[in-house]
Amino acid sequence: MRTYIAPLGYDSARVTRPILSQGIERETHIELLVPTSSTDDNRSEQAIGDVRRMVEQVEPEIGLQKTAVPHDDFETAIELCGSLIDEADGEVVVIFGGGARDIFLPLTVAALSRTDQIHSSHQFSDIDGEVRERTLPDLTANAPAQAQSTLETISKLDTPVSLTTITDAANVSKSTITRHVKLLERQGLVTSETHGKTKVVELTTTGKLLISRQE
Repeated sequence: MRTYIAPLGYDSARVTRPILSQGIERETHIELLVPTSSTDDNRSEQAIGDVRRMVEQVEPEIGLQKTAVPHDDFETAIELCGSLIDEADGEVVVIFGGGARDIFLPLTVAALSRTDQIHSSHQFSDIDGEVRERTLPDLTANAPAQAQSTLETISKLDTPVSLTTITDAANVSKSTITRHVKLLERQGLVTSETHGKTKVVELTTTGKLLISRQE
């Protein structure tokens, strides 16, 4: 099962294209976020109808719900968007790129505080109309105390960087660096890949943001 959460304005393609790119299955649920008031309620309802018709052509048994988000109460809007993510069933997919900015920002804040609950996020581009997956950084992540020095060492090197280079720079055993990298990976601060016999490590956006906050 999958739940899509997407702000919707007057252009239904900003929602339908990302959804269709990911696929619709039986019991898929779509949560459309709209402002509590609109300058053109008729166009808003037409866009909702367009989304419903498009997805039902692919899968008739689809769940679609409209949720009104207060555009004039930022804190309440964040709480509401957060509760929708908390209560969503199955894989949670957040779609950015549609709807009023008054909803986009609260949804973004809520999503960034719940990255561990979100399966994937996608954005409809205003520039070229392409749908791109966006990896959300975890702004709440912290490095385990014992691996903090290794994270700082990696941040000072040109990444991707090999375990051997990290070991030499940190002046500790390779087994210690390997253990620290595993801890940092669990927190989403680095990624690692093995190329032949060489394992290379790279900072994630989450890791880079954490380092910048600590400087």
